[in-house]
Amino acid sequence: MRASRVIHGSSEEQDDACLRWFGSSFSRGRRLGGLGLGRDLHVATGLNLCPLAHAGRGAATDVVDGFRLDRGFQLINANYPELRKLNVINEIEFVEAPRAISISIEGKESFLGDPRKHLTSALDAQTGSIRQKLGLLGYLARSPKSGESVATQLLPLGRTYDRVLRPFLTGVFLTDPSDVEGSVGKEIITSFVTGRPGLPAGGAGDLAAALAKRVKKLQLNTRIEAVKDGYLKTNKRSSKIEFDALIIATDMTTAAQLLDIESVPPQVGCTTWYHVPNYSPSEHPYLLLDGMQAGPVVNSLVISNMVPSYAPTGRHLVSTTTIQRASESEVRRHLAAMWGTSTQKWELIAKYEIPAALPLARVGNRLANNVRISKNIFVAGDWRESPSQNGALKSGRRAAETLIGQRF
Repeated sequence: MRASRVIHGSSEEQDDACLRWFGSSFSRGRRLGGLGLGRDLHVATGLNLCPLAHAGRGAATDVVDGFRLDRGFQLINANYPELRKLNVINEIEFVEAPRAISISIEGKESFLGDPRKHLTSALDAQTGSIRQKLGLLGYLARSPKSGESVATQLLPLGRTYDRVLRPFLTGVFLTDPSDVEGSVGKEIITSFVTGRPGLPAGGAGDLAAALAKRVKKLQLNTRIEAVKDGYLKTNKRSSKIEFDALIIATDMTTAAQLLDIESVPPQVGCTTWYHVPNYSPSEHPYLLLDGMQAGPVVNSLVISNMVPSYAPTGRHLVSTTTIQRASESEVRRHLAAMWGTSTQKWELIAKYEIPAALPLARVGNRLANNVRISKNIFVAGDWRESPSQNGALKSGRRAAETLIGQRF
């Protein structure tokens, strides 16, 4: 058995706090930073513009022995408004995910899907009554209320919340829904209901690559040591980068350090485990949840069933997410219970530890959304909008539009 890859998001990605400036921008974990910057800034000719970002973070894919391993499990919602504005999905081979999930409940597997396609799945009492499931429609129809947690707003849905929505949303927010501001959560939940989730056939990194192609000038592997008045101090000998305007679309911690921002939201993390099973534990392409939340696994998916190109022909790949510290043996035991099969012969080929994957919008607080730091310095990232891919992209667009509007 080969040795598995263990990748720590904070150390490998930051590379001694290495800040690479990148014509468009990528960020860490699930964040896509200011990916919309490249296109929008091209119209601002005549300015010495300098967008800063960690290149390839988050929306990145490694290939190991023919298996495609995204750096952190993530689905891309092709219906996100910002992605539609960028019109980039048509540039990649996008594989849609089924609009259904499986739920492991006391050793048995239940199924719940979009009622327009899987109407009878709503009849399964293990995932809640019809009335409780219809209650989700009422929740979506109501105006969001600030100052309450997502959990408080969804608790009236009873078993549907406890066994389906709570474990599912824990994987979305990377924390229990009781920790998340209800108005922020409502926006993200609505996007799932109206969404078109999926993955590029070549891995999540294909999205980043497609956007990077639109950028006319890239400078990689340059560490920025300080932001000065009108220029950046780099690690290169006698090198500095002058700018008329600067957009920082790095991760939150790096941006705060460079700009001396004192107040930043807390962050939540996750670990993604990739196993190669000796045989596929399931033939279906659905995300599997533990409705009883009886172990460290938040969700698991035979990702090669959903996107066959993620594994070599005749092989299978299982992607699993945890948010609490857990040993591999604990993860294996929980997976065995969820999938209803032995996991002893599953080979762990990679483990991605991402301690700061998403900003946390705590109850009673929304994330700061101002993108201007000073007259000619701006920031972008999901921590300036909402903890989602769409939030990251929107903040990048707003930063670019604010800068352009200021200059022209």
